[in-house]
Amino acid sequence: MPETIDIVFRSAAVMSALLFAGSLVAAGHNRPAALPGALFALAVAAFVVTSAPNSHSYLGAWVYPLTALCVTKAVWFWLFARGLFQDKKRLQARHFATCGAIAVAGLWQQLVFLQAYRVGVATPFEMFFGFGFDAILFVFVILAIGEALHDLPADLVEQRRHLRLVFIGVTGGYLGVALIVQSLNLLFGTNTARTLTNANMALISIASLSATWLLLQVRAESWLATACVETATPLSKAEQLVLARLEQAFEQDRLYLEDSLTIGALAARLGTREHILRRVINRGLAYRNFNDFLHAWRIREACEELTRPDQARQPVLSIAMKVGYGSIGAFNRAFKARVGMTPTDFRRQQVEGTTSSR
Repeated sequence: MPETIDIVFRSAAVMSALLFAGSLVAAGHNRPAALPGALFALAVAAFVVTSAPNSHSYLGAWVYPLTALCVTKAVWFWLFARGLFQDKKRLQARHFATCGAIAVAGLWQQLVFLQAYRVGVATPFEMFFGFGFDAILFVFVILAIGEALHDLPADLVEQRRHLRLVFIGVTGGYLGVALIVQSLNLLFGTNTARTLTNANMALISIASLSATWLLLQVRAESWLATACVETATPLSKAEQLVLARLEQAFEQDRLYLEDSLTIGALAARLGTREHILRRVINRGLAYRNFNDFLHAWRIREACEELTRPDQARQPVLSIAMKVGYGSIGAFNRAFKARVGMTPTDFRRQQVEGTTSSR
């Protein structure tokens, strides 16, 4: 009977994780969070299968690819958070290389080290790396929470702001506890109690089904929506007044030139509440991030400065400080991300274009 209950809970967890992965793939065309999210869900499904009692006896050769996928779940969790909360970030070769390295190390830990440790023949060197591997996985969980915290005040999408807090408190906490329990089991050579295991499978099922429901739910804006600037939506009369004051503050008073300008400070200057200003910039101007909104104005001003003949000898750093950046590094990164080249290259191109047209 207990074995039957275990199979039922694990089957439900696997099916719900696979449903979530399939939903992400189907709905995630050209969306940064889709692929890592789907791979994270598949890694969770692999964990459910490989952690079953006597799984090695009936999985056969499948134990190797499934274990390799399972041990990378913390990495895919981090990349999922990175794509979900940090706009315009795509998977790169180094991310797949990191997952490959973690998969190889995890295969060694799960299939070689654990066997040696359980029979008492593991060397101190092997024990250091065997237990250290779980610490590395915990770092990726911390990185994922960091992605959710990064730019939280600047996020203009209210639904995504709420999701960040849930993500940090629930998902990050769950994975952190799961890794700690796994490490303690490894250290003391124990197994998780069947009641806790069933509860864990139930949590995986509920989380996967809830995430799938949120993804498929018809709404004006999904939490998986692309990061590109979208079409503006109509505002109320009160919000239109705030938008008019905002445009005046930027076009005439040029408030965007102030270094370290925050949305809270800007809302106070405009005499409105922060959440109203967020909605105005997001819905009225179609920006998803306050920093992107500031960059758009600042980089436009910088381009004008860099093309003016009387500013040809002005250092790029001086122009960066003039348009509101506190460092040349931040200015270069923002400029290149939006113009496609560094400020120096842009100025050089403008000079060469002016010279050749004469």
